[in-house]
Amino acid sequence: MKSIRYIFSLLALVIITSSTAVAAPQVGVMLGSDSGINAKFGDIKIGVGLDNFSITLDKMIDFNNTPYFYYGFGGKIDDINSSHHDVKLGARAIFGAQTSVEKFTFFVEAQPILYIIDDVKVELEAIAGVRYQF
Repeated sequence: MKSIRYIFSLLALVIITSSTAVAAPQVGVMLGSDSGINAKFGDIKIGVGLDNFSITLDKMIDFNNTPYFYYGFGGKIDDINSSHHDVKLGARAIFGAQTSVEKFTFFVEAQPILYIIDDVKVELEAIAGVRYQF
């Protein structure tokens, strides 16, 4: 468990320090594979799933400087408080679309994930949601 925390902390540090965009923070909700809270700080997106407690951290990159479509990469820790102590760690890509209406951003994402701890497998997950810009 200690090595999982170390790996995820190192990944978070690399993603956060490579962030160059500075924008107002956004916080909202997401529904789908991970239903919970979603926050965006510049080009870094953090999600906390509440169904099976999970944490995601992603770096987002715009397609050809268009604000509507993006891709990215990141990681996910899933089933953190599971009764079987089967914590899953995965590397993932994200592909999404977003649009803003006043201070609200609506988004939808597809997320192929390669789980590398607990059981090696590939899954396709998806979320949709809305964030409010402060």
